[in-house]
Amino acid sequence: MSTKVSISKFDSLKGNEEFIGGKFKRYEEDISAIKEKLREVIEKSVGSIDKLIKNGDRVLIKPNLAFLAPPESFSVVDPRVIEALVALLKEESQAGEVWVGDNPSLGKHVGRAKPAFKAAEMEQAAYRGGADRVLYFDEEASVEVDIPMAKVFKKASVFRPILDADVVINLPKMKTHLGGTVTLGLKNWQGIIPNVHPSGQQQDTHRIDLDQKIADLLRIRKADLTIIDGIIAMEGQGPHEGTPLEMNLLIAGEDTVAVDALTSYIMGYEPHEVPSTQIAFSEGQGEMDLDKIEAVGVDPDSVRTFFKRPASNPVGLIPGIDVLIQQTCPGCYKYIRGSLDSFKQSVDTDKFIEENGEVMVIAGGVPSLDFNDAAGKHLFVVGDCWKKFESSAEVEKAMEAAETVTEYPGCAPIYVFAQLNTDLSAMNA
Repeated sequence: MSTKVSISKFDSLKGNEEFIGGKFKRYEEDISAIKEKLREVIEKSVGSIDKLIKNGDRVLIKPNLAFLAPPESFSVVDPRVIEALVALLKEESQAGEVWVGDNPSLGKHVGRAKPAFKAAEMEQAAYRGGADRVLYFDEEASVEVDIPMAKVFKKASVFRPILDADVVINLPKMKTHLGGTVTLGLKNWQGIIPNVHPSGQQQDTHRIDLDQKIADLLRIRKADLTIIDGIIAMEGQGPHEGTPLEMNLLIAGEDTVAVDALTSYIMGYEPHEVPSTQIAFSEGQGEMDLDKIEAVGVDPDSVRTFFKRPASNPVGLIPGIDVLIQQTCPGCYKYIRGSLDSFKQSVDTDKFIEENGEVMVIAGGVPSLDFNDAAGKHLFVVGDCWKKFESSAEVEKAMEAAETVTEYPGCAPIYVFAQLNTDLSAMNA
């Protein structure tokens, strides 16, 4: 597999200013410009479209749909890139069919593919480009597979189109991620497996073993090409409450690990700071050493930008919402923070506490807890692992003392990411 990674940069796109300002608008000249740059990065990374796609091939584009979010969230792939890539493949490749398919995260709450595709305007963009099918993976069959040489995720249920396609193009968004450090090609493979809660396989990956499981998933099937949508990236509290950052970049290569390594470097990280990249490299699944990656096109140092990094600690974020989370894995730690980020953005939290009273959130072992501290408060108990610690009796007493109690059963990280914010917001209604 080639370690060549191609980087292309736009001078500007007509729709970017409006897009960053909060309103996605499609311009024909933007689609043409993106199509030209896509052709360029594909040719420079693999040689030609015909080398990638043979006559009659079924080509699957797997974008980063993330969750139910509009284009202006910048959590999802730019619809302009979807349209331009589909159109390029339909017009200039020998593909028999071009599909666009994904399964978003967050499970039963906001994780259905059909509404997510429509909200992100990806479905509309795919069909404008001439796609033969838009595949809602959660409505497709899945196949149980063994993952040879995997360290943790040794079996997985995989959506059938990932295995049926002759060519798979991995199309992630350039963004930060409070759980995975960044979301690039490796993290985007989370969408090839179903999300089920509680304790379903995708949900379970967002724990301390997230990055190892991401590396394990890469063993199921590697992408034939990874293209990073870095036109308007996201920095800060990604993937949900980050801020847009205009980069005007497309980055492509056959080796997903190499693409992630070089892209994370452009985002201001050293590749080894991204655990999934480091693990996949250490297992021989791709190249991480920048000295061994052939960057073609734009010089990566000329576009390197130090992205704001996501903060993951939820303790003390919102006065009046006490978070006790002293003995737990990073899953609940980070995704409670993510939920509170979203809540803080949408609600006057001082007024909320004044009108509704104080809140306490507990996850894992909490040896410092005095059950009286929960008296009169709204108590949210995350996951099941708190039951395994010596402090469990004190948590049970706290549940009796609290004014209200909400429990999130199972291994809850991704589930609570959506649901805690939803439940807190419902109190404010």
